[in-house]
Amino acid sequence: MQKTERNWKGQVELFLVGEQIESFLNECIQDDISFVNVERKNVSHVQAIMNIPDVKKLRKIARNHPIKVSFGERKGMYLYNKRVLDVFGFVAGILVFFLVVGFLSQMVWRVDVEGASPQIEHEIRVWAQDQVHQGSPQWRIPAESELQQRVSEEVPGATWIGVEKRGTSYQFQVVEQQLAEEREALSPRNLVAMKNGVIHELYVENGRAAVALNDVVQVGDLLISGLIGREGEESAIAAEGTIRAETWYQGRFKCRHEEKRTRGNGRVSMSYNLGILLGSFGDEELEEDFDNFHEQTESIKLPLVFTTIELPIERTTYSERGQREISYSVDEASERAKQVADRELRRQLGPDAEVISENILQTRTDNGKVTVSIHYEVIENIAEEAPISQGE
Repeated sequence: MQKTERNWKGQVELFLVGEQIESFLNECIQDDISFVNVERKNVSHVQAIMNIPDVKKLRKIARNHPIKVSFGERKGMYLYNKRVLDVFGFVAGILVFFLVVGFLSQMVWRVDVEGASPQIEHEIRVWAQDQVHQGSPQWRIPAESELQQRVSEEVPGATWIGVEKRGTSYQFQVVEQQLAEEREALSPRNLVAMKNGVIHELYVENGRAAVALNDVVQVGDLLISGLIGREGEESAIAAEGTIRAETWYQGRFKCRHEEKRTRGNGRVSMSYNLGILLGSFGDEELEEDFDNFHEQTESIKLPLVFTTIELPIERTTYSERGQREISYSVDEASERAKQVADRELRRQLGPDAEVISENILQTRTDNGKVTVSIHYEVIENIAEEAPISQGE
């Protein structure tokens, strides 16, 4: 019986080295610490076996004696019980985690409304407060078809309202009734040139053409007249049409032979934020080691295994940056200056403009800079409105 009890509690080999070992063992026995297989190796060395739960009490007594205590092999059911408890705690934690995730996945976390005007969206959200709103358990919400029928009946002004469940969110897609708008009456006007150029395309929708293809025009020249009819019997209308002409641009742009740039050097750290309930993990403190870094945060979806649930995760990337000095040859600097010129021209032109020719007129190097003079030929719309006064 005692052997079974000792095996259940667990036993450990005990090694005692020092003086007055007998008094130390007697004091331990008085404190209900039992020993078996006590064996004296020599005058100052004793070996024995004791119960593992008594180790704490033995260490406390050993502090008052000039004895060195060490332990050897452990055995017994106590060790297996401890391992089982550790594994049980780990498994219980995983089960609790999945229970929490499963519970949260059955809640509504977002309600989106797409394609609706502010008024219709407000009506839908007011209706949704009683039907489907953030924090509602999904098992209490009717099916999407029933929700669609209810919201269509309660919210007038929409041709069609669709309801779709996407994970933990509900999507309301709205198609509103579009009424044809009457075209606004335009006041009488001419179309005149706002830039110098050569007429390349001419289309008159309303009015009378005042120029022809390949005509050279200057700023302010009449392109399409809003006065129509016989001489002396003209009536004023709003001139409409498209006039595209060949225009010209010229400019100087500079680029240094040497410049400093900030670039990444390859060192990157990441951190992941799983939300308030689950916390964050990753190298979120490594960015403190970077003297200069670029921070980028993006949202990703992590699907759980064997489920359709997706966990929203924020991933933050920290990229260390460093300054680097770059040198360019004359040709490379000229090409970079040309690229800058192209971008600057594109910012000035309209979306329908077309660059048909570009010529580098001059390249000059001075004081570590390359200056490039460039000439562009462009096809673009040159018409602008000019009101017709009553006296015309």
